[in-house]
Amino acid sequence: MDSMSHAAQTKSHVVETTDRSLGQRLILDLRYFCDDGTPASACRTPVTHLPEALKRLLVDYNIGGVILFSENIVSAQQLLTLNYTMQAAMAEAHKPPLFIAVDQEGGRVARLPSHMLTPFAGNLAIGASYHEHGTAFAKNVAQGIGGVLRPLGINTNFAPSIDINSEPKNPVINVRSFGEKPERVAELGESFVAALQAEGVMSAVKHFPGHGDTHVDSHSGLPRVNHSETKAREGDLLPFQHIISSATPPAFVMSAHIQYPALDATTLPNKHGQSQIVPATLSRKILHDILRNQMGYKGLVITDALDMAGIASFFTKEDAVVRAFQAGADIALMPYTIRTPSDIQAFSDFFDKLQTQLKKGTIKRQEHLMSLQRVSNAKSSFSLRNFHEKGLSWWREEVAENPWNTKNKAVEKALADAAITLLYGAEALPLRTTTWLAMMPDTARCRAFSHSVAVLAPDISLACIPLTTKPSKQVLTRLLPHAETIIVGDISPQHAVYELAGLESPENIQNRMDEGTRHDFLIQLMQSSKQQNKQIVFVPMRMPYVANTFMPYSDIGIATFSYSVTLNQEEESPVSSAITDALVEVLLGKSQAHSYAPLSWRFNQH
Repeated sequence: MDSMSHAAQTKSHVVETTDRSLGQRLILDLRYFCDDGTPASACRTPVTHLPEALKRLLVDYNIGGVILFSENIVSAQQLLTLNYTMQAAMAEAHKPPLFIAVDQEGGRVARLPSHMLTPFAGNLAIGASYHEHGTAFAKNVAQGIGGVLRPLGINTNFAPSIDINSEPKNPVINVRSFGEKPERVAELGESFVAALQAEGVMSAVKHFPGHGDTHVDSHSGLPRVNHSETKAREGDLLPFQHIISSATPPAFVMSAHIQYPALDATTLPNKHGQSQIVPATLSRKILHDILRNQMGYKGLVITDALDMAGIASFFTKEDAVVRAFQAGADIALMPYTIRTPSDIQAFSDFFDKLQTQLKKGTIKRQEHLMSLQRVSNAKSSFSLRNFHEKGLSWWREEVAENPWNTKNKAVEKALADAAITLLYGAEALPLRTTTWLAMMPDTARCRAFSHSVAVLAPDISLACIPLTTKPSKQVLTRLLPHAETIIVGDISPQHAVYELAGLESPENIQNRMDEGTRHDFLIQLMQSSKQQNKQIVFVPMRMPYVANTFMPYSDIGIATFSYSVTLNQEEESPVSSAITDALVEVLLGKSQAHSYAPLSWRFNQH
């Protein structure tokens, strides 16, 4: 090597580790962008192609990655083009390739539309299948997700959640967990990680050190886990330790915005001048001492989104990132929201402040260099450069073929069948009646259930009432007298507005029944229907704990552990669901539901 080329390489290395190298440790959200003068707070123009301003942002600040949301995705070819354009911009500027990430857990957390990637039934359904199928569905679902994501240019999936389902009222984890037994969660999580990464997509296990036993959603507040250290190590930490120590450790571990005093009771001042227990995301004891040193994790530590209330309500943007890096995080996820050109200018000031903290030593340089090396190693290990090097036309052909579509639909159907669990009332199955009235949580679930009945039992006379709003007396008076069987579907905790599949009117959303009102209405209706000798089936579609309330008023209880629906673009029925298909087959006796649940649903079991 001549002296000139050696000098050039040395200069390049210096630039990469001093000038804007911090950008490699940031993953940005590019959900919306408006360059027409719209204020950032009102900007709702999805980024479905790469604007020049965002291209310059990625290149100029040497950004390490981006996270995509459903708003960024219109079609397979559009998504492929967007991702390829971003990687091409980095390659042409001689920058490292991007992490391009999504949250595609399956079940209720699925960013790709169902016509591009079946949502599957989710982790708790996989947990329900374990008794008869072991880890088969964890492997098959992860393969199906990875097989679709990778050709689209998505190289990172923030999945799976390996939190232990230990709190019945947990508002954010629940069906995202594989279940309540740490060893089983560990086994299923390991299989999921191995299969996903075998398809070339990096996995991020979450939410360390464990978000399962909380009453608060860290998107809206700061939860606290009050387990002892012994209980933490035997429970919440066990799946992480197991998967980290496996033959296929995850590329990422994602931190949780939770307080866990048994692991770190250190206090620190927040932006309001108050002293509070340090969140795990900002805890050096948790991320460095426990995760790195005690558990021996060698991969990337990434924060959960820093714009979530669990962090943003208590710390400034700069303080959150600096403290996360000091704690041992390699990557800050969504540290700064960019919606307009003026946001880019403000981001420049924010970035300069981070660089100042690095130069001052507040962010330790040696640890910074180690994080950069871990980022570089991950991008190299998973061959992120190959996506751009193969060329867009090559990927277009692979995406157009989509060999995973048929296989994934078969896996989705098989998982739905395997997840259906009989809670009580075996002696009342199969149903012998021919006139059914269904009450489903919303229009999407009503249409899916109606489609399942029409296909599987065309001789059944069915009416379905969506419970988005309270049904009128006129509707009930017209339909109830003729029904021999009433089938009540319930989603508790109540699902989010975005999960209504866009099928509700703004008026219905505004007047939506809350969970308590809906339950009071159903109990009264079920009581009066029982008095009229009608047969009643109760179907908890999310968490089965609610069956304790409704068991006295129903003859049969069947848990599905999923309420996923598919919106079909070209088929006659616009809404279908493998879960409602499986439910109808059990009701008709065409298949048998098992009686094993992945959690202790009766309150006297706790």
